[in-house]
Order: sequence, then structure tokens, then C-alpha cells
Amino acid sequence: MSATMSRQPLLRFLLDAGLAIGCIETSEHASVAALAPVNLRGSAFGLLATVQSFGNIVASGIAGLLWSVFSPSLAFIYLAAWTLISLIVLMRLTIRQSI
Repeated sequence: MSATMSRQPLLRFLLDAGLAIGCIETSEHASVAALAPVNLRGSAFGLLATVQSFGNIVASGIAGLLWSVFSPSLAFIYLAAWTLISLIVLMRLTIRQSI
């Protein structure tokens, strides 16, 4: 097997992860712009960045422990579950805002 063949799964994973992060970041910023009052929009973006940073630190630590102690699959399931939870919360907020 050539070196190029063995890199394909990794490159595919990185491409998929980059696309997913791009979609998530875009939707988060669009949601803040749509849901935050105009006079608080700057503070809302600051709060978003703070929550994201704290969440990244905590989630990375927990995912690292799950990866090391149990399995990589469990770490990905944990992170996917949090992504799904945030999607549901965001959808409910958007629906509530439009009513």
C-alpha cells in the first residue's frame, strides 16, 4: 500500500471536520445576529466567543479522557451528542423567536 493510499482516510476526515466546523460556526454567528437585540449584539458575540472557548476546553478534556480510558468511538459519540443537543436548543430558540 502506498503512502498516499494510507493518508486518504485522514484527509477525508480532516475535510469533513473542516466542513462541519465551518457550517456550525456560520450558523452560530447567524443565530446570534438574528436573535440578539441590536443594542446588545456586540455583547452577544462576545458572550458567544466566551462560551465557545470554555466549551472547547471542557469538551476537549472530557473527549480526551474518553478516548484514552475507553475508546475513540466513545469520544466521538460524546461530541456528536453535544452537537445534536445544541442543534435542538438552537432550533427551539429560533422557533420561539419567530412566534
